[in-house]
Amino acid sequence: MSEQTDSRLAGRHVVVTGGARGIGRGIAVRCARSGADVSLFDLRPDVAAETAERVREIGGDAAVFEVDVTDEAAVEDAVDAARDELGPIHGVVNNAGVQQAIPLMETTEADWDRHMDVNAKGTFFVAKHVAASMIDDGIEGSVVNISSVGAERPFAGQGAYGASKAAVLAFTTVLAKELAEHGITANAIKPATVDTPMVKQWLEERSEQYDKTEDELLAEAVDEHILDRIGQPEEVGHTAVMLLSEEGDWITGEAIAVDGGYLKK
Repeated sequence: MSEQTDSRLAGRHVVVTGGARGIGRGIAVRCARSGADVSLFDLRPDVAAETAERVREIGGDAAVFEVDVTDEAAVEDAVDAARDELGPIHGVVNNAGVQQAIPLMETTEADWDRHMDVNAKGTFFVAKHVAASMIDDGIEGSVVNISSVGAERPFAGQGAYGASKAAVLAFTTVLAKELAEHGITANAIKPATVDTPMVKQWLEERSEQYDKTEDELLAEAVDEHILDRIGQPEEVGHTAVMLLSEEGDWITGEAIAVDGGYLKK
């Protein structure tokens, strides 16, 4: 995969949640390749620091903030701190999320609440406070929420996860309608199977549940994609950059599948 570089986000400050690794790291790095400065919100600041270093190597500025996206006060403080450190915020990618492979009949209330708290409520808190910052600064920015193909075509074991990601889609539609008067767009991206630590964990959990090897399960997952391979984190980043740049100025309320054809299989 080529390391594309351009200037579409030059002079812009983008917040990426869950930016320590996986899709979040891919998005942060891809934003940097388009000229953005990046603030990383994550519960693992030591790992996020590695992403920040990659952003700086590319030429952007970067800052790391340890923040639990389910804590509204912490989110508000982090947004203010990011603005103070790297300047007004022009875009945000709500990527922080959790996924566990749990059959519904074994899903506890705590399991359900964890998915809803991180994936749905966390997205709400960050979008709310970043949008407020944009409005205060008169910035016609962009909110990008990472949902999932699991919101529409979930695997068995993705009950809580799929429901939480479907909530993100509904929330994104309303956000687009309510922020339009401020010139702020809101869109969602629906990745399918991407080469990340989260997918690795998901394969491990399913392997125990279905008495199959991780390689067998991965082969089955790959077969569900028209392009017959899983994606790479920066491939999700390509679409995020488009939505964050002027190319996305007339796109709002959309949910774009970046899925190797998974939803069309």
